[in-house]
Amino acid sequence: MSGATTVAYLARRAAQKEKVRILYGCALKDILNWAVHRHLFYQDEDLDTVDKMIAAGEATYNKWRHPDPYIN
Repeated sequence: MSGATTVAYLARRAAQKEKVRILYGCALKDILNWAVHRHLFYQDEDLDTVDKMIAAGEATYNKWRHPDPYIN
């Protein structure tokens, strides 16, 4: 790979990473539009339920993790 090709490749990858970062930020902000009145749900807080949901999420994540990851 020549120097110019390498520079073009790295510039393209950097632009892609920046677009993904921006898209992720926009998605996080857009989530707030789906629950405008979050204060209505605060009274339903149940720490045991939250713990169960976190455990279920972690179990799902661990189930689908790659068995031999490249990056630890």
